[in-house]
Amino acid sequence: MNINNNVNNNGSGIGDQITPPGPNNNDGGGISDMFTKLLIAQIQNQDPLAPMEASQFVTQFSQMSQVEALHTLANLSAATAAMQESMLVVTLGSQVGSLVRVRADSVELDGDVVKGGFNLESSASDVEVILTGPDGTEHTISLGAQQAGDVDFEIDPEAHGLPPGNYKVRVATDTGEKPNVELIGELQSVRLGADGRVILSIAGIGEADTADITRFLGRANGGGKDTTPPELTPPPILPIPKRYQS
Repeated sequence: MNINNNVNNNGSGIGDQITPPGPNNNDGGGISDMFTKLLIAQIQNQDPLAPMEASQFVTQFSQMSQVEALHTLANLSAATAAMQESMLVVTLGSQVGSLVRVRADSVELDGDVVKGGFNLESSASDVEVILTGPDGTEHTISLGAQQAGDVDFEIDPEAHGLPPGNYKVRVATDTGEKPNVELIGELQSVRLGADGRVILSIAGIGEADTADITRFLGRANGGGKDTTPPELTPPPILPIPKRYQS
C-alpha cells in the first residue's frame, strides 16, 4: 500500500470529507482501525489525476477482513489452549499421591531406595548407572549384561554408600547407547507456571513437565484410600429342616 505525500491536503478531494474513526481498545478493532486509517490516508493523498480503482479498494478491504479473521482465530486458539491447561491441572490434581515414572537427569537421595528404569534399543554386555554427587564424585551401579527392552534398577543409598544429596544420574553402555533415565516418585503437587505451563512436583525428583511423565503407576503404599477389594467370605451353610429331609 503506497501513500503519496506530495499532494496538497488542502484540495477538495473526496477524502477531505472523511473523518477517521476514534481509537478502539479492542485488539481486533485496533487492527481494523489501523487499516481504516491507512486507507483513508491513501484516499486523501491520492493523485487526483490518477485516482485509485474500485478493485484496489475491494482488495484492501478483503485483506483487512482476512487479517481480522486470523487475529480472532489466534485469540480463540490461545483461549482454548489456556482452558486445556486448566483442565489438565484439574485432571492431574486427582493423581496427587500417585506414583509416576518420569524422565529425569537428577535425583535427591535421603536414605530411601529409589527405583527407576530405562529402555535399551539393542543388547549390551556392560550396562552401568552412574551417579555424580555434588562434589563431582562418580558412583557406579553395575547392571551387567542386559537385553534390548526395558531395564529396571534400584538406587539403594545405604548399600552403595551414598550420602544424602542431589545426584546427577545417567546410564552408560559398552555400545555407546545413552538411554533416557526414568525414575519413580510420588506426585506431590500440580500448578500452573507464570507462562501458563503445567508444572509437576515429584518427590525425590523435583519439578517436571507433563511431557516428561511416561507412566502413572497408581497410589503409593500407604497413600490415599485403599481401593483393594476385601476378601470374600463364603456364606455359612445352614442346616436343612427335617421336613425337607428325605
